Amino acid sequence: MPLPIPVPGSPQSSSSFASGSPPALDPSTLALLNSFIAAKTDEERRFNELAEEAAARVAGLALEIDDDEEMAKDKPMMSVDEYRAVFSEDWQLSQFWYTTAFSMRFAQILHSLCTPTTSIAFLCCPTAFVAFQHTKALKNARLLEIDGRFGVLAPRHYVPYDMEEPTTLPASLIGAVDIVVVDPPFLNEYTNTHIVTTLRQIMRPSGKLIILTSTSVSDVLEKLYDSPPLGPLRRTKIEVEHGQLRNDFECWASWEGSEELGAEVDDAEEKKPTVKDSGDTTGS
Repeated sequence: MPLPIPVPGSPQSSSSFASGSPPALDPSTLALLNSFIAAKTDEERRFNELAEEAAARVAGLALEIDDDEEMAKDKPMMSVDEYRAVFSEDWQLSQFWYTTAFSMRFAQILHSLCTPTTSIAFLCCPTAFVAFQHTKALKNARLLEIDGRFGVLAPRHYVPYDMEEPTTLPASLIGAVDIVVVDPPFLNEYTNTHIVTTLRQIMRPSGKLIILTSTSVSDVLEKLYDSPPLGPLRRTKIEVEHGQLRNDFECWASWEGSEELGAEVDDAEEKKPTVKDSGDTTGS
């Protein structure tokens, strides 16, 4: 008996669905995806423009005398909001930017500790560096960071830094830094041990250290930052704010009296005149 000849499936068969057009994304999901792609494209465009500007400045200034007058010709540092729009966080490098409001308050505190000739280094905390230089640029401010993207921010001020090579540093920084602000990228003893090695290389004996990190490593801080100029550390009144982190972060400092650091900013905020509600409910 001959075998039956298979009949091709009808247009409504399951094989027809498998070989037809792929299912369309939900409109809300598609809108979210398009928004993300547009944001990344705009971020890349802004970064490339910034890199081109930085290269042009370096090329032009290389032919001129490096003095205060030439420093004044540098393009002013971008705002924290502009920075956050251009430089996305790299979670693989444990990067988490501070909020704009906190960054500006913190910059105000740091400037209260500085003179025009103060040498200040920002170790693994680019948001704080941007806010500090945007508020008032100092010639002797440096950003030490492994992420090479930050070289386009301020080529004169960027120092490539890898905590795995804690003593690989420019000779100009050795024993020359008055104030160091550090946010160790990883919350463990290993990271802090390498950071301490770097700090003992670059800080003056009379230097001041400010650390922003999680309370989860409080015992590590007490163990490693135990002698001048690194410690003993005092917990300050500065309240650290990140954009996304939910960890309990605080700020410590190394000199006598630094427990009150940040209190003056809180007092100033309390003394600001209040504005009566005009009935406007528009979000800011």
